[in-house]
Amino acid sequence: MRATFAKINIDNLYTNYKALREIVGKAKVIGVVKSNAYGHGLIEVSRYLQEFGIDYLAVAFVNEGIELRRAGIEVPILVLVPENDLSIEASVEYNLDYAVENYEVAKKISDYAKANSKRARIHFYVDTGMGRDGMPYNNAAEIIKECMKLPNLDFVGLMSHFASSESDGTYTKHQLDIFKKVISDLKDERIEFELVHIANTGAIANFPESIFDGVRPGIALYGYVRNGNSFDMRFKPVMEVHSKVISLRKVLPGESVGYGRAFIATHTTTIATVPIGYGDGLKRILSDALFCLIRGRRYKVVGGICMDEIMVDVGMDGIKIGDEVVLLGQQENETITGWELARKSNTIVYEILTSISNRVPRIYVRNGQ
Repeated sequence: MRATFAKINIDNLYTNYKALREIVGKAKVIGVVKSNAYGHGLIEVSRYLQEFGIDYLAVAFVNEGIELRRAGIEVPILVLVPENDLSIEASVEYNLDYAVENYEVAKKISDYAKANSKRARIHFYVDTGMGRDGMPYNNAAEIIKECMKLPNLDFVGLMSHFASSESDGTYTKHQLDIFKKVISDLKDERIEFELVHIANTGAIANFPESIFDGVRPGIALYGYVRNGNSFDMRFKPVMEVHSKVISLRKVLPGESVGYGRAFIATHTTTIATVPIGYGDGLKRILSDALFCLIRGRRYKVVGGICMDEIMVDVGMDGIKIGDEVVLLGQQENETITGWELARKSNTIVYEILTSISNRVPRIYVRNGQ
């Protein structure tokens, strides 16, 4: 077992899930678990969410859906990113819902399902302004009408995706108006779906009118919500990253630490070595800005972030080998959040969480155990 590990708090995961349930009412919750459940562990997190009673899961790619099916996950799984013909075939074989953005993809799914005496479940994906995936909104109704003539398909859902629901209310409302117009045009053709969904975390918090039959929370499940309202306070971070001090050495004035002599001591101090580095997901850009927690105090990382280790200036404070080190999370009265690491890295909290590499063991803790 490594000294470094990510602690995944299942009680906080449940707290976040329960808060979402209360907020969205009768809408189905489609939990987004793509990218290894935002770094928290795809299979384990999905198993807990299934146990909690989640209605759906969403993944980016078919291989993630296959992994979940092979692990015994039985709830419906939506594949958000269509890749190629092999992914189409696999989605049918593993009973995965598929996001469809054009007639050609729908036809391939239909042909494969028909040839193999199966049925396939699809959600029509409309681009309302993200400019990444989905069919053009201005002729979405015509495309969908043509697709619905195809055999062996179950037309489950209608979906879109917001570009800036956490930051740009005007544009979000513009997208929502477009989506509502598509829904209205389809109703005029007597076409309706059991699951209409567009709301992500930001929309759930800020635009309750965007909650239709389903919602697709991602980052809220993992406890990082920042909308500037009371919604934020209901969510708790699920991941912490811990390690230990594995060696100590006294450094005298003029002596250096790290590659390229990145740190040169100006006074006598103690350097603690901790076995975590950029190979584990720490951003090298943090080399001059990263702190960690030891015995409830903040200590600065010096000498640059190495692939496998960091060096910490702990002064003459009596730090011992084996002392716990927290890189993300709380220790006594001090906390290092994903927001802090994202700000210092000039990135977003999503990248901080998903960057924690697979060589960092995940330890799942429930009821304090």
